[in-house]
Amino acid sequence: MQLKKFMEEHYNGLALSPDFYHNWDTGIHVELGNDNHQNYDKHNLPRFHIEYKQVSEIVGLLFKKTDDVIVVVNSYPDETKNTVNPNFFKRYVKNQKKKYSLLLQEYTWLFDEDKISVQQMELYCKVLDLKLELLLKTCIHEDFLSQNPRLKRKHSIYAPDVFLVNTNTKCIFHLYDDNGCEILNTDMEFHADLLDYFKEWNTQSKP
Repeated sequence: MQLKKFMEEHYNGLALSPDFYHNWDTGIHVELGNDNHQNYDKHNLPRFHIEYKQVSEIVGLLFKKTDDVIVVVNSYPDETKNTVNPNFFKRYVKNQKKKYSLLLQEYTWLFDEDKISVQQMELYCKVLDLKLELLLKTCIHEDFLSQNPRLKRKHSIYAPDVFLVNTNTKCIFHLYDDNGCEILNTDMEFHADLLDYFKEWNTQSKP
């Protein structure tokens, strides 16, 4: 299953760019950290541990190990136009032979009045093919240079974005950094179930 075909069939051709949540009618935004706004550093980790636990719980609702998933990694090359290598595949995929099925496309993301180049890598695999816990921690660490693991961002104007597309349930999960994550859905019943589960969490949703 290729991302383009999936998005055309189920999301009206929606592009997986950082503003994708605002361009779809059914979604949930979850804030992480339980409003614990203490400073982060390598010696002060309680909020990180809260977020690891929260994200693990969320992903457990959205993905089974045997589900088929499209992993999408966006990089945003700077004016040098070099190919960005976010070191995703070697570190977060268990079977290195799957590198032969990687797809790469480029497109232009219109952000306000700016045209931003996007290099988009996609990998179709099973959830169990991924070092998922490590990948999720990496997304949480995006803004913290002292924390590892992190995705490389050399020659990129922004840190890479990672989207997990469940082709079985048709939901899309984007953990954008330590502040929160976004979940898109086409199944209104599943969406309602998620809203009920998250009713005690700090969330916003549409509808």
